Amino acid sequence: MKHGLSNNHGFTLVELMITVAIIAIISAIAFPAYQGYVAEARIGTVRMNTEPLRLALEDFFLDNNSYVAGQWDADAAGTRTLDDAGNLGWRPDGDGGNYDYVVAAPAAPGTIATGYSMTVTDTNEAAATITCNRDQTNGTYVCN
Repeated sequence: MKHGLSNNHGFTLVELMITVAIIAIISAIAFPAYQGYVAEARIGTVRMNTEPLRLALEDFFLDNNSYVAGQWDADAAGTRTLDDAGNLGWRPDGDGGNYDYVVAAPAAPGTIATGYSMTVTDTNEAAATITCNRDQTNGTYVCN
């Protein structure tokens, strides 16, 4: 007859609960940081796409002595006057169809547009918007 210690191997309920609690704490800390990284990546994508659009607008100005207004809707059924069939031959690259681009080039009737305002809005999160303003008269280009 065998007497002595048993050979039961395993974890106790307390050990499992402590492990789950530690994982929950780590997740609670990591998830908001991850969300911040995702938001920064989205803004980076938008900024990456605004530069080629800005260059296309500047090229249009050099050719026509005026800026052009237009928009690019992320929804394929929406208005896309900035694309190949439109005025600039520009289309966004790598944004996954998640952003709307709108260019306003205000000018009084009979005058040329000497500036524009470009607004890019995340279709998934309307608060994530970037606006860039160009004033040819002052030579300024500012994004915020």
